[in-house]
Amino acid sequence: MLDVIGRLTTRHAWWVLACWTAVLAAALAARPDTLPGVSGGYGPLPAGASGAFGAAVALLALLAFLRSPAATLTALLAAVAVHSLSATAISALGLPTPPGLFAYGTTTACATMLIHRFRERLASGDGPAHAVRTSLDRAGTVVATAGAAWIASCGALPLGAYPRGLGPALAVTASVQLLVVLTLLPAVLAVLGSRLAWPARRRRRTGRPAAMARFGLAVAAHPGTWTSLAAGLIVAMGAIGPVLVPSPLPLPVVAVAGVLVALVLALVLRSLISPVYLTAGALLVAWAAGTAAARPGDQIAVFMFVLVVSVSTALLVLARVRETARTGRDPRTSSALAAKYAAPPALAALLATGTLTAAIYDVLSGVCLVAGGAALALVIVPGLTAMLGARAWWPDAAPAPEVHRPDAHLASPGDAHPA
Repeated sequence: MLDVIGRLTTRHAWWVLACWTAVLAAALAARPDTLPGVSGGYGPLPAGASGAFGAAVALLALLAFLRSPAATLTALLAAVAVHSLSATAISALGLPTPPGLFAYGTTTACATMLIHRFRERLASGDGPAHAVRTSLDRAGTVVATAGAAWIASCGALPLGAYPRGLGPALAVTASVQLLVVLTLLPAVLAVLGSRLAWPARRRRRTGRPAAMARFGLAVAAHPGTWTSLAAGLIVAMGAIGPVLVPSPLPLPVVAVAGVLVALVLALVLRSLISPVYLTAGALLVAWAAGTAAARPGDQIAVFMFVLVVSVSTALLVLARVRETARTGRDPRTSSALAAKYAAPPALAALLATGTLTAAIYDVLSGVCLVAGGAALALVIVPGLTAMLGARAWWPDAAPAPEVHRPDAHLASPGDAHPA
């Protein structure tokens, strides 16, 4: 399906943009208050000094990792489109309006993943059309899987203290996000092409690996130690939350959401091992962030949002491990390279969404999202996968080498990538 979307959006990019422009114009005409600044705030952030500060920090986080104003603006425009379209659809269905954090945060995270992979392909010498198709085939699969897990987890919301109908409203938001990120964004990338790489340049080759490469090698060299430390950090954050906030999250919601997410990941990954530790880690991070929320009424919202972001970023790294393993590398090398190449978009997504969470809900919740999400995505997932090896994909067979893949060289430590 994604290959069909890739061919459509690259061959008929201007027609796709024209259709989306008409749809967005109609949505904005119906709900002009969904534009940032119209209602007095900065998208999901309230007006005032705190809202401006949160928006500025989130923007700087995206600029720091994408290193391109055009790429950052493209990700933000995708978030605005999802918020406007989902708000219009939800209003027409008579459903309660979910927090804007879901539309802005999750869309920014997913768009960052796709844009980073697109710019990586451009830096390796691909043309814009081929770069879009390859990015959809790789990062688009992660976006689609994370979106499916998000939609499934909404089934847990009727068991909690949410207003009736908010679960379907979040499912609508997730569906709109999938449409925008997987169809509108690729068309924009195909039209802009190399303009999204400005002003970044290729790195000069040096004898010393980059910081993320050194970190990935360290985790792969001692996966047991690093994984234990990261797991201990997440468990400690989860234990501190109930001490600070006496009313904990309702356990039925947490349990049902975890089971639903794990089932989706197991079906997509065709594995029973990797979905277990990915989902368990994401649940712990979401539990820590949710219980840290100062207002009990916000706990479930924070939990759901952090769960979606944690699953997305961890899944990005896990998918890169599996892709690198297909080039014939051993488990530890695959994990090290996955951490190197997937760390920038994962960190950008975590910092941007963590800043929004801190500005809207609670600072400690945002800290839990960034610290716990990074520990899960950059340490626990590659660390456990390095230790388990082929068993991580059981009962599916180990990733078969694909020597003749045109993009297999991307897994090499010496490859060029965006600066």
